[in-house]
Amino acid sequence: MRKRILLLIVLVSLIPSLAFSGSLTPTEKRKIESDATDAFDMIFRLWKDGKYEDLYEYGVRRSHTSISKENFVVKMRSKSYELALSWETIRDIEAEVTSHKLVYVRAKIGYRNKSGGDTKFRTETYRIEFEGDKWRIDLSKILRNTF
Repeated sequence: MRKRILLLIVLVSLIPSLAFSGSLTPTEKRKIESDATDAFDMIFRLWKDGKYEDLYEYGVRRSHTSISKENFVVKMRSKSYELALSWETIRDIEAEVTSHKLVYVRAKIGYRNKSGGDTKFRTETYRIEFEGDKWRIDLSKILRNTF
């Protein structure tokens, strides 16, 4: 009896993953991964280039209700660190597609102090959501991100 109950619990826990696995074709999944990682690259390029007004436009709506564009730009400019240069900025990108509108992107990010010094790396995961017409990120995670 215990074995049957345990088997039933295992099978019931697999139902959500089985249901999701059938909802995206491999081609759709690759397209979503590609689009989300392209947006992720764009977001970090804007951050690295100091184009914070443009970066703000890649924020999810929740971000826009919690901070104005002007405050976001001021906070980004006042950070004591910046993204590393060239190839050190983003490495080892992995994307996990959760749905048509949600991807978790994990990458090794290079940071350096604005006053100089060696590049330091940290592996981080970012939630990328498709809202409106493009993939967007939670700006508060970028603002909270201290090195």
